[in-house]
Amino acid sequence: MTAAEFEKHVARAISAIPPQFIERVDNLSFQVHPWADEETLQCVGLADPRDLLGYYMGWPLPERTHDYGSCPPDVIIIYQGAVESYIEETGQPLEKVLLETVMHELAHYFGFSEDEMAIVERLWEQES
Repeated sequence: MTAAEFEKHVARAISAIPPQFIERVDNLSFQVHPWADEETLQCVGLADPRDLLGYYMGWPLPERTHDYGSCPPDVIIIYQGAVESYIEETGQPLEKVLLETVMHELAHYFGFSEDEMAIVERLWEQES
């Protein structure tokens, strides 16, 4: 899939975010990269770029203070190569994987930890 096609799918996943969440988003940019770089992988403790579908970089909403106003936008990055590899391995639909990845990273923006997200993701699996 071309980068432009993939970006359209990511845009659709972003547009599926419930309004009550998207209305609270401020100073956040979504990006698509081919793969996670070595520095990002080291930061999250992974060796294989296929293991990182998305990444949130920024200052979570609950931790922001008056000093935040001069900061550059937070960023959610979706890694095309990792998503495509995951889909190939699992057979899951692209739309489902992208929506779950976008929502996972957005949850970090709202201040959820990885441990808290593991609980939420188990609930998602039970509903699927």
